[in-house]
Amino acid sequence: MEVILFSMKGCPYCDDLKNKLEEKKIRFVERDVDEHEILYESFSKKVDSEFLPAVVIGKKAFVPEKSFKTIEQAADIIESYLQELSRRETHLG
Repeated sequence: MEVILFSMKGCPYCDDLKNKLEEKKIRFVERDVDEHEILYESFSKKVDSEFLPAVVIGKKAFVPEKSFKTIEQAADIIESYLQELSRRETHLG
């Protein structure tokens, strides 16, 4: 399942989450909100949040203040969610 990370240049929280995901060997596609403005506007309206960094995995969104309070917590939640998806696929497959 593709992990999409919405981020912004110069955002230290975005950089921290990228580093944490890389440490956990979680592959992701980065989408800079300035370069992908229309996509991000659509996303932020759906989740009712403009906070960054934000992550989308399939139809599941992880956004600051709603899904996580710290970058460490965000990385752990994303890792757990991906493990759960993997277990489901293995069980169903």
